[in-house]
Amino acid sequence: MSKQVVTVCLPPCEPHEVREALAAAMAPFEYDTQIGRPDEEWQGEWDYWFVDARGWDLAVRPGHEDDPRIVRGEDAPSRPRSLCDGGPKGLLDLDTGRVAAAREAGERWDAWQVFAAGFPPSLPYAHFARRAAEDPGYTQDRVVADFNAQPLIRALDQDPSLEERFTWDPVPWFGEDRAAFVERAEADVLPSFALLTLDGRWLDGSSHQANVRFNAYVDGLPDSTLLVRVMYHS
Repeated sequence: MSKQVVTVCLPPCEPHEVREALAAAMAPFEYDTQIGRPDEEWQGEWDYWFVDARGWDLAVRPGHEDDPRIVRGEDAPSRPRSLCDGGPKGLLDLDTGRVAAAREAGERWDAWQVFAAGFPPSLPYAHFARRAAEDPGYTQDRVVADFNAQPLIRALDQDPSLEERFTWDPVPWFGEDRAAFVERAEADVLPSFALLTLDGRWLDGSSHQANVRFNAYVDGLPDSTLLVRVMYHS
């Protein structure tokens, strides 16, 4: 059991109707409910939920912070007014964070190319792990030692700020081309763990493909559509 966030898409409604609309949208996915579920093995997605972005806050377009259509959970007083749990898509700033992430990713990818050029080519950790799987005499201690003995990896290990920026195992992380690296970072900003569509589909995430699907779906919705972050216990 754990807590996750689902982004619920709702048709336009009045502020006082949002909770009721959320309850109706979430109801078919309650644990053990059989609403529209002939499969006896169906278990559902949640046993309780509440409005809360919990780290997946949505940004409010400047000038709309006090619009009554903006949705805020119980912890609203502890957050800046520029952040919220939901509201009509047209009142939310869905682009600034993605643009910033794309810019930062491009700068990081460029910096990695400059940094890595000063060292002999390195192998990823998976290379040594595969060798250990194929050779019983190649121990885990050897895996770690040989991986860390590479000059580039040693340089990262000696500078925590570099390791934080480029990760401890950078070769696979920066292995794709610049455009793909930037696109991956941009696609990761908006999605929550799950998406509940207007037509009642519950789509789980946790993959790049799911993130791309999430962004494409939300970007294609009318500005009047409500997007609400809901914390649920699964």
